[in-house]
Amino acid sequence: MKVGYARVSTNYQNIDSQIEALKKAGCKKIFQEKLSGKNKHNRDELNKALDFIREGDIFFVTRLDRCSRSVKDLYEIFKFLDEKKVLFKATSQDIDTSTSTGRVTLGILALVSEFEADLRAERQADGIANAKAKGVKFGRSSKLDENKCIKALEMKNTGISNTKIAKYFNVHKSTLLRHLAEYKKLSK
Repeated sequence: MKVGYARVSTNYQNIDSQIEALKKAGCKKIFQEKLSGKNKHNRDELNKALDFIREGDIFFVTRLDRCSRSVKDLYEIFKFLDEKKVLFKATSQDIDTSTSTGRVTLGILALVSEFEADLRAERQADGIANAKAKGVKFGRSSKLDENKCIKALEMKNTGISNTKIAKYFNVHKSTLLRHLAEYKKLSK
């Protein structure tokens, strides 16, 4: 039996073209889900598909990255398929584990896919480091900027309590005290 698995990462992506390609390949049963492909353990439909397949079946996806984005997960999946004596095919890539060329292609593409993900993460980290070096601030903006700290100190000097000042600026008392301490340290 030909069993298909289709996956997109988000609800905003369309899964229809994958399902159509799997039907065209002759899949009689198609499992589908909208979930990240980073980890096979949290993908219920993939696990149902792997449980459903039997010896002699062919497990289809449209592309290798629909099955997994991790080389470790891919190898676990392919080891499982091999132990069950199930072949693997990708409809839009020349991957067919019934041939030695297909198995080599599979290994190379899996490594390239993970390498690409690592490069993307490195570029992102470099971009963040460069932006921080240029003074770009990440995260939520401060609830109390310099002007608000000055105003808070003026209020404090007139005898207004920290609790009332915090309420005035709509922040927690600990946030107020932390910002005032940082402001005092920087203004010395």
